[in-house]
Amino acid sequence: MSAREPFTRLQHEVLVDNPWHRYCRDRYVQTDGSEGTYYFIDMPGSCAAIPVFADGSTVLVHVHRYVLGRDLWEFPIGGMRAGDEPLAVAQSELHEEAGLRARTWTELGRFAPYKGVSNEVCHFFLARDLEEVGQELEPSERITVHRLPLADARERLLSQPIGDGQSMVGLLLLDRWLAKGNRL
Repeated sequence: MSAREPFTRLQHEVLVDNPWHRYCRDRYVQTDGSEGTYYFIDMPGSCAAIPVFADGSTVLVHVHRYVLGRDLWEFPIGGMRAGDEPLAVAQSELHEEAGLRARTWTELGRFAPYKGVSNEVCHFFLARDLEEVGQELEPSERITVHRLPLADARERLLSQPIGDGQSMVGLLLLDRWLAKGNRL
């Protein structure tokens, strides 16, 4: 079996452009040589932090998600803008949403949360050596901060009727890091 050539883009069109997303339509050559159309969301990415205090406790934020019309338990997470550095965004989101700053940062990994719909890549970091500095919420945000043992945070994230997929994958990335013999 030979490797196939990647799809060839014939045309790229931005249908809607805003500071966070670009809604696009591409025309491309499909595997049988015919022309296809693909709609997708072009996003610079997102970044998240799993804050862990010296006693092993963590912080979850309870966030009202407008599009879903409900509140979700999450780790602090936010979107990137073109040109942003992932660590800088994670640091900013930890401060703004959870009111924390961390002196020690460890990259846990990254993943594609909407691979068939968007080119977004989400970056996850472990944040340690924490200090409380107070939230700095935007007018569009309704977020409360909750410190709890990591096991309780895991249960809260996983038992929601509709869970935050990014935070759940963050737990998997943390578990993978711990399985390599690392310690919190």
